[in-house]
Amino acid sequence: MYSTTCTPPPTRRARSGALAAALVAGLAAAAPDAASAGGATTPGFTAGLPIYALLPEGLYYINQTSSSWRDIDGLDVRVNANIFFFYYQTPWELLNGNLSFVVAPTVVDVTTSASPNDFGFYNTYLAAQLSWAVPGIDGLRVGYRIGGYVPQDGPVAFDYGVIEQRAGFTYLKDGLSILGNFIYGTPVGTSSNDVAPDYFVADFHVLKSFDKWTFGVVGYASNDITSPMLGYAKQSQIALGGLVGYDFGGATLQLKLTHDVYEKNYGGQETVFWTNLIIPLWTAPAAAPRTLRK
Repeated sequence: MYSTTCTPPPTRRARSGALAAALVAGLAAAAPDAASAGGATTPGFTAGLPIYALLPEGLYYINQTSSSWRDIDGLDVRVNANIFFFYYQTPWELLNGNLSFVVAPTVVDVTTSASPNDFGFYNTYLAAQLSWAVPGIDGLRVGYRIGGYVPQDGPVAFDYGVIEQRAGFTYLKDGLSILGNFIYGTPVGTSSNDVAPDYFVADFHVLKSFDKWTFGVVGYASNDITSPMLGYAKQSQIALGGLVGYDFGGATLQLKLTHDVYEKNYGGQETVFWTNLIIPLWTAPAAAPRTLRK
């Protein structure tokens, strides 16, 4: 069972030095008493899923979770996110590409050893996607997605929006799945209390399925592109890990574990445990065969 995903992030506003350091999980950290900052998409969420594969017409649900932890000079930071991701593969084409739509509300819990936890809804993600088969290369598809995050109020949400463009490829044939997904985000309507940079994220995987089991390598990289305020320290990271999945026949479960092999200006390396539970909610009935009459 294959599907696609978006990548809502675990992050929140911070006003004190300890809480500013807690803005992790691939997002942001600000100086004490400065506005929080960072990209809107958590790197790594799309790794493991063939984003641009063509699915049968229908509505698909993915329950995505991530649990991350990072030690920043003795400060234990933990971020838990649960994404309620809905993906509709339409029967329509646009510009000769297959059209699909995405909506994904998210809840996030952020805890540090120096402060109480913050819990609430993160900014909802909306998007539209086109994908095309590559002529002459069976199993290879390329795609483009335009979308972003809507402004929201709350302890773990940003009050500005983000426009994201995503492009990449999926190769899917004979049990082999390869993904390269590249994301560029631009904050819009940035307020004085929440300042964020343009950012770039790259997710990838190489997976192989054996009957109902899937195993493989996943990874991601992220980098701040702009400096939104004076003295802002651009952040970057690279992480690698593994994936195991099992197809139960009506649902597919994937488990991932990743760890930073490089980080800059996050204060420490991050470890993340991820799950994807993929369930087809509805698929269009197959067209009845036509009988030719003489």
